[in-house]
Amino acid sequence: MSGRSIPGPNAQPASDEDAGPGRATGRRRRWPFSARDDELAAFAAYLDDDAVSALLVHGPAGVGKTRLAEECLRHAERLGHRTERAVATPTGAALPLDALGHLLPPDAPVHDPVLTFRAASQAFPPRRAGGRTLRTVVLVDDLQLLDNASAVLLGHLTRTGAVFVVGTVRTPVPPSDVVESFEHEESTRRLDVAAFTEPEVAGLVRGFLGGPVEHATLSTMAQASRGNALVLRELAVGAVASGVLARDAGLWRLTGRLTGTRRLTALVRGRLAHRSPSQHRLLELLALCEPLSLDVLQRGGHTDDLETLEEQGLVRVRIDGRRVVCALDHPLYGQVIRSGIPAGRRRGIYREQAACLASLGARRREDALRLASWRRAAGLPVALDTLLPAARMARHVRDYPTVVDLLAGVQERDATLEVWLLRGEAHHHIGHWAAAEECLSTAEGLAEGDENILTVAMERTQNLYWGLGDTTRTLEVNSRAAARLDEDGRQVLRVNEAAYRLYSGRVPDALRLLADAEAIAVPRLRMWAQLQRSLALSYAGQDDAAAELARTVHEELTAAEGEQRPGSPSSHASGPAIYRIAALTDAGRFPEAREVGRAAFAQAVAARALAPQIWLAAHLGRCELIAGHLGPAHDWFAEALGLARGHQVRRAVAFAGAGCAIVLAQAGRIDRADDELTRIQGPETERQQASLLMRQLARAWRSAASGAAEEGRRILAAAAEQAREAGMASYESWLLGDAARLGAAAEVRGRLAELAAGSDSALADARAGLAAALIDGGHQGLYEVAQRCERLGADMAGAEAATEASAAAGRAGDPRAAAAAAVLARRLLDRCGEDRVAAPRLPTTAVRPLTDRERHVARLAAEGLSSQDIADRLVLSVRTVDNHLQRIYAKLGVVSRQELVSVIR
Repeated sequence: MSGRSIPGPNAQPASDEDAGPGRATGRRRRWPFSARDDELAAFAAYLDDDAVSALLVHGPAGVGKTRLAEECLRHAERLGHRTERAVATPTGAALPLDALGHLLPPDAPVHDPVLTFRAASQAFPPRRAGGRTLRTVVLVDDLQLLDNASAVLLGHLTRTGAVFVVGTVRTPVPPSDVVESFEHEESTRRLDVAAFTEPEVAGLVRGFLGGPVEHATLSTMAQASRGNALVLRELAVGAVASGVLARDAGLWRLTGRLTGTRRLTALVRGRLAHRSPSQHRLLELLALCEPLSLDVLQRGGHTDDLETLEEQGLVRVRIDGRRVVCALDHPLYGQVIRSGIPAGRRRGIYREQAACLASLGARRREDALRLASWRRAAGLPVALDTLLPAARMARHVRDYPTVVDLLAGVQERDATLEVWLLRGEAHHHIGHWAAAEECLSTAEGLAEGDENILTVAMERTQNLYWGLGDTTRTLEVNSRAAARLDEDGRQVLRVNEAAYRLYSGRVPDALRLLADAEAIAVPRLRMWAQLQRSLALSYAGQDDAAAELARTVHEELTAAEGEQRPGSPSSHASGPAIYRIAALTDAGRFPEAREVGRAAFAQAVAARALAPQIWLAAHLGRCELIAGHLGPAHDWFAEALGLARGHQVRRAVAFAGAGCAIVLAQAGRIDRADDELTRIQGPETERQQASLLMRQLARAWRSAASGAAEEGRRILAAAAEQAREAGMASYESWLLGDAARLGAAAEVRGRLAELAAGSDSALADARAGLAAALIDGGHQGLYEVAQRCERLGADMAGAEAATEASAAAGRAGDPRAAAAAAVLARRLLDRCGEDRVAAPRLPTTAVRPLTDRERHVARLAAEGLSSQDIADRLVLSVRTVDNHLQRIYAKLGVVSRQELVSVIR
């Protein structure tokens, strides 16, 4: 995530930045220049080298050649070079000196080449400054279109050292004498500009929008633009202008389909123009029905047109399994082409393709979906025996809106159990909880046989709990189905019951139901049960054991998915990481939790798996929150909240909303915290126990931030008691640890020690140690706790402990210990980022800064140089070096070079 500062109070939006690019004051924000540092550095090196006279920037249209060349020109200007620009055009290629005429003196004798060259040399005199040759830098856009006279003149000026040329060259391009003449010169260098990678696209979009952006949105924009700078810019500008790309809770996210700008549409239309009628028909066919097999297109007589369009880069041919398929080279081509196809012709194309596919037998798995979709688009009737296979395929690819659309016309009298099940599941995934319940309730009445009863029960309980937030009915449906099943079916529903009891805060019940999880014979059921058991163990304070169990299952599932779907992203492989992050966070293993979570989140985004994205983001937010990194915590919670609200996932809204409120309250954004707490109000039954406890935590920090620390401590004490009754020792430790930070160390010390003794969590042990050290008040104990927190990555708690240690050492008359603790506090605060906890224990001890000379001496000493070596290198006396070292030791609170090494590094 970006780690950008948390939005301030009453800021929706508070500035042009929050309003979005081009909003509020009507300013149009310049597209950021980034991800080209290596190319710009190469230009700077070439410009500084008298043996290099030209740099040719090659790349396809829209990749950013001109922008890079412009930045090169600006860099040259900053160095003091004179800069000029010329634009070559197709019409000017036939006119001598058309591109460079404006750069020559008005009285230049253009009819005499010799005199022209002399006048040009006088017009571009190189000059020396600071021992460097400052040549005139001339940018020539579309160098391949330069007229011959201008090319010859530029060549002369580069050879005489008067001019340095930066030329852009579009690729692929027909052979050009002008380009070849430059490339044959030994003093010319070539730079190939490639499309942006997905991480580079993410950086550009974040820079343009000025804030964090939902990962799925970034992925969509990277795929739609294919890293082309021009396309990416127009997509982003168009999406913001249309409101499709909007900011919610500080996070930018897409709420509809990318459309781009009129300029982009015009560019695409221009790319597609001037095609023969048969080529245009082929483009329309692909726009509506892609991908199509090469065999089908050859049977339709499209072979020659296909070859031509492929050569022109409009159509792409690729291998798909055991067949060759064809598609348009870019999604934007299809979008523009479809917008221009009349309705009648559309129906005709779909009718022809549906007939063709039916005549070939529709043998491939995806053919059922294509056949049904094309027949419906053509206005033809579609029988249920065609709709059902199509709906199954749409479900398989997680296209739930299409499932609903396909089955919407099935009459109730014709609907089978499978129809009701498919409808119910699809409505659930879309977020239509009531519609899903209606379908699944009907399905329950139709279900006969163990397999069907079990399937309906699993789907319906999932919708009741996660969609409608009704725990009581969830358990009733589960129990009613269990009574109709054999022992194997009841075993599945025992695990199902354990999960919902666990989420609802009945940890002992869940552990009892999951006691034999490892002995379950069915691998998938066993792994699912083990994941629930890992969460129960984590809640119970056995966090290292929980993390190990979750790791084992996660790796087993990942390996199984890799065998079944090699190279394909899968939600089944990313989902189990949620349990790992929860356990690793409560164990105090923050770096590992981040690594696992970020990798799994990227996988979930690639798989378009909504639920894993929401919960992975939410638990990554919790990880950063407990570590004290409020900026990243806010970004992750905002991502989870945006997704959850957009799809009406109520329990996730409660969890992520509570997380956002905690962050805002800790950062002192009281109004924003109040707003978030208000937005997540609702029936207590709609929240998981974890969400309820986090909401209490947010209320406590909100009270503390407003000066009512005593009220905050009372809220935390009550919430900790609720966690204790639920068997959630890890949450109880978290709540009591925060109570200690808010001044209740004496009241919570004993219970924190009990929790640490019954847990294998290093974080629980550190919290108990912090409470004890705060009561004892000795600077050494506080400093040791701060160091333990630093090793774990609990940076804010460590910074607070180090600040207390510094103050205690000052009161004890130990300035060296005070300085060492202050340095540690500053280091930990720097790791927390710019957003800090606005709590009673803010750092108050200033770190005495080192002078430039002291920093130099300290760095050399840390590298292992002796005082004599340092003195020789800096031309100082050994005594002066030792004096510097003593002042350094005092300022940093260290007593030896070994300690200095750890501080400097």
